[in-house]
This record gives sequence, C-alpha cells and structure tokens, in this order.
Amino acid sequence: MINFYLNEYCIAHWEARVEIVTGTNRDTWNSFVAEAGGSFLQSWQWGEFKGHQGWRVLRLMACEGGQPRGAMQVLMRVAPLAGAFFYAAEGPVLRPGSWSGDSAPLQALLSEARRRGALRGALTLRLDPLTSEPDAPTTLAAVGLRRSPTNVQPAATAVVDLDRPESELWGGLARDARYRVGRARKKGVTLRPGTDDDVDLFAGMLAETGSRKGFAVRGASYVRLLTRMLREQDSGVFLVAMLDDAMIGATVAATFGQRAASLYTASNGVGRTEGAQHLLHWEAILHARERGCALYDFRGVGAAGDDPFGAWGGLTFFKTRFGTRHEDLPGAWDDVYRPLAYKSFLLAQDARRRAPGALSTLAARLRPATTSPIVS
Repeated sequence: MINFYLNEYCIAHWEARVEIVTGTNRDTWNSFVAEAGGSFLQSWQWGEFKGHQGWRVLRLMACEGGQPRGAMQVLMRVAPLAGAFFYAAEGPVLRPGSWSGDSAPLQALLSEARRRGALRGALTLRLDPLTSEPDAPTTLAAVGLRRSPTNVQPAATAVVDLDRPESELWGGLARDARYRVGRARKKGVTLRPGTDDDVDLFAGMLAETGSRKGFAVRGASYVRLLTRMLREQDSGVFLVAMLDDAMIGATVAATFGQRAASLYTASNGVGRTEGAQHLLHWEAILHARERGCALYDFRGVGAAGDDPFGAWGGLTFFKTRFGTRHEDLPGAWDDVYRPLAYKSFLLAQDARRRAPGALSTLAARLRPATTSPIVS
C-alpha cells in the first residue's frame, strides 16, 4: 500500500469520488507508476531530464479514497506557429485491468489536462499508453480521443519475460542468436561500462545506422546527457563492446520498476560481423533480470499484419531471435483542444514529410530519446 502524500493547494476535484493531485513527491510518484507497470518515460527522473531539455512537466495523479488509481506525466512545449503542445509519453498509467473497467480515473486525468491546456492555449494532448490490454483503444475512443495520424512511440513491441532461470532464457534464444553470442565471445569481444568519452563514437555508429535504415537519431550531446543521467540515477546501463582495444558497438537500456527498455543499440561493420549486438542485448537482458525486472522490452517491432519485408521487417526479425513475445499497443491518440489549429498542425506535419526541411514543425523536437526504433 502506498503512503500517499497530498498537497492541499494542488487538489482539483473531478466528480464525487475521484480527485486529481499535482503536489505529489518523487517517491510516491515512482512507487505508483512502477507498481502499476508504467515505463521509464513516465518516471519522475525522466520528467526531470526532459525539463532540462526545455520541456515543462505536469504530473497528474488520480486518487480515490486517498489511494492512487492512475497517473499521467505530461510534457509541455510551445510549438512554432501552433501554440503549446502536451505529450504524455507512454502514458497515462492505470492499474492493470483498468482499461476494460471503470474509466473514471482516466477521465479525471484528461479533464484536468484539458483545464490546464485551456489556460495555456494548448493545441492538443497526445498520448500513447504502454498497455497491451485489448480494450484500451475502445476506451480511449469512448472518452473522446481520436487516433493520431502519426505515432511518436512504437505501436508494437517485443518483450522477454525474465521471471525464469538464466538457463531457460538462454534456451529461449533462437539457435542463430545463441551462435552469434557464442561467436562474439569466442572472437574475444568483451563488454565494459560506457563513459562520456565513448559517446562521440557511439553517436557516430547511431548516425550511420539511422542513415542506413532510414530512422532519425539523437546527436552526441543528447546521448551524453542521457547516459550520464542513467548512471547518476542508477536507472539503466550503458554497455560498450570492445575488440582488440577498439569500440565496435554499444547499447543503452533503462530500468524502472518491472520493466527494462532497450533505448539505443548500434555497432560498426566489425561489430555486426562478430555478433556484438547479440552479445550486448544478451548481457542487458541478464542485467535487467539481476535488477529484479520482470520484462526486457526491445521496443519497436512491426504491428500484427505488417509486411515482414517492410520498414520494420529486419528489426522485427532480429528481436524475435531472443525468445520474445509480441505486444500490440494502442499507438498515439490525440485529445484535441483547438480543432482548427490542430488541423493546420497536421497539414504542416504532412508538408514536412513530403518536403523534409521545408517546414520547421514540432515532430523532430517531440521525439524523445526512445522514439527512434534503432534498438536492434
């Protein structure tokens, strides 16, 4: 049971039995989000990190009888020519089973976000809950949200269940994946913790991978701040693969509550030949298990029914080699506050996709460290 902390001047009431609290603290927030199966992108430390990137952070918690029932961390930023933009990355977080039952906590969170949005002239709230409950899309539509034309986070993922002995996890890997891990070790590939000095080379590998696969990536300065924060907050790992005293690959993974999530992985040509990415993921899986996580989330695979040879095909195939199970997610949904401005915003986004660089829209600035599916 969470010992809930209330700040009396930060309470906004919704209906008779649910109240929204914004004056919570880090321990209370993280305890509930972790207990409810929420992700690192809804953690207190992620909000602080994004706050240093120019975002304002709003944390809303729905309570009933003094106990949390739902939470939503909203990032707020002004979009050029559009107004304020609200984004709840992998939020809101509701207790398991809530997406098919009582929608009062969800409606309370949305109601308070709308009130805050009206005060700031916000354009819309975009959210993409991290839940595989099949009723989630129906519930989101029922409370007035519409599907976003574009996803910020992946709409499907592949996870490894970690509550098994290491021998069973190893046996769950496909034969070729076990071979690649063994090959890397036989060839002398070793792993060590990454440092700030490794980031520039790693960022170069990410850029090359992004160019080759057609995905946008973050630059070195952002990756350096991210990996530094993960170390300082004890919220993840930055592992570097070495061969003959040369860096050939690296991975970044976050750990929070029940879930570890692969954020970025890349290697050079030697690393791909020698199986560095397979070894990096395998060791990240073991690290997550040692930390007590129940899941290792590879993040970003093709949704059910997607073309296996399409944009997600190679990434999906790679991740399934680790004994993963598929989870379809709701994708991005918008709670539109200003319909005309929202329509103009979508037209600007479409124009940017048709003519990259012609318009400066919010899309590139919205993308958090985990948006890119370059995690294989």
